[in-house]
Amino acid sequence: MRATFHNYAGLDVSLEQPPTAEDRRRLRRLPLFAGAGDATVQDLLARTPINVVQRHQLGVREGAVPNSVMAVLSGRLALSTQITGEQPVVIGIVGSEELVMPGAAIVASPYPLSARAIEETRIAVVPLADLWAATERDHGFAMDLARLASGEWQALLAMLKDYRLRSAPQRFAAYLVRLAKEAGLGGPGPIEIELADD
Repeated sequence: MRATFHNYAGLDVSLEQPPTAEDRRRLRRLPLFAGAGDATVQDLLARTPINVVQRHQLGVREGAVPNSVMAVLSGRLALSTQITGEQPVVIGIVGSEELVMPGAAIVASPYPLSARAIEETRIAVVPLADLWAATERDHGFAMDLARLASGEWQALLAMLKDYRLRSAPQRFAAYLVRLAKEAGLGGPGPIEIELADD
């Protein structure tokens, strides 16, 4: 099975578009391209389509084998899994200017989770074949890929450590505080967070 963008519950097929100038700026800021030369980045961006995934549409199916590295340019994806007969459980959120499960994508290993759009989401799809060809020409870019794969492993260990050392309410509170700080609401003293019903 290859990773593709799927229809879900009769929704429209995701739209494929060429990257805009703003998409290119956002892609250039990704850690994926931190050490890459300008020629490498320009070559890869020329081969990178943008998919628009509608709200609730499935962008990645758990178990699919990636043939690309995907980056969220705008919108958000909910990463989830489920046991047969049970409701899906959201494990994490991929936001703007973040990669979608890059550790699995880089080594073409089956995706460990599904990714569903929380809202309309623009996703850059960088073909793996082009990434590997670029690593042969650009050693800085090859190091970026190695750092990304290593970072995924370190993040997994941090998550396991957090899970073992904190209770569920403590983990949820820490997550809400992190979201507030990312939104620029962090400062000295308590942080007030309002949960929306949608």
